[in-house]
Amino acid sequence: MWGFLIIMLALLFMFLPITTDTHRSVPVDRPQAYHSDSMPGALSEDAIQISVTRDGQVYFGKDRIMLQHLPEEIRQGVRNGAANRIYLNVDARAKYGEIIAVLVQIRLAGIENVSFLTEKP
Repeated sequence: MWGFLIIMLALLFMFLPITTDTHRSVPVDRPQAYHSDSMPGALSEDAIQISVTRDGQVYFGKDRIMLQHLPEEIRQGVRNGAANRIYLNVDARAKYGEIIAVLVQIRLAGIENVSFLTEKP
């Protein structure tokens, strides 16, 4: 009986970290980088995450947003207590021009501290 309980708890703790990151942003296939650093601040409740999908759609958190509305949403997030940093969650197959357009909008909001989220291979 105790052996079964220990195995079930071990399985629970093995799969628990996998599901914690999914509630904060839109799922994208992030690019792989060998020398990436851990970004625990991206998981905080007040972190600003912007996602760009492979088809060019832009999301502020989990909400789809038009590109021209992005600077105002960022300013409002910072006014509400978010850190002065953006975590950019970009699909590896997104077009370069779409990412540059998002970076321009972030710059118009007055934010210069942008971190790209990647995966280790």
